[in-house]
Amino acid sequence: MLNGNEWQHLHGDFLCDTPVLLNRADECLSHLELISDDKDAVECLLVTLQQIAGKADAAGVSGVAGFARRLRYLLYFAGAAGRLPPKSLLSLRQCLALLSWQVELVDPLTGLLLLDEAEQQELLEQFGCCCGIGQFERGPSAPMEWPAPLTVGSAEAGSVDRVDHSNAL
Repeated sequence: MLNGNEWQHLHGDFLCDTPVLLNRADECLSHLELISDDKDAVECLLVTLQQIAGKADAAGVSGVAGFARRLRYLLYFAGAAGRLPPKSLLSLRQCLALLSWQVELVDPLTGLLLLDEAEQQELLEQFGCCCGIGQFERGPSAPMEWPAPLTVGSAEAGSVDRVDHSNAL
């Protein structure tokens, strides 16, 4: 976390540059709404989201950086697969609106952004589903299911502890 003086130095760049980048992202999205397979518009969005994430990282606004980075990740795979139907573009617009709203809520004096990431996660999952990618991975907290139960034969009686530990994953 940046202290007040460090934030004051960086906030000018972040708070001035990020709205410009969000406007560019909105323009790219408008192009996609007109021509859904416009590769240049997808590339423009990818680059812009990367720049937003970088600016947010430099300013210490991790919530904005993470959201922009995860949105870029999903957009990259959806664009590469050619899966950007109109419904996904509406969802993408909602994601960009939330991102813009969060940038506006960054405290200009401290750089703090207090937020609940549930709305971010919900919109990311919605966008992923609209693109045919499925739900966004939530990380190691998701339960892992084994396809078949592991059994221990008589020759492996001494390795019961190892088998029990592997089921705990």
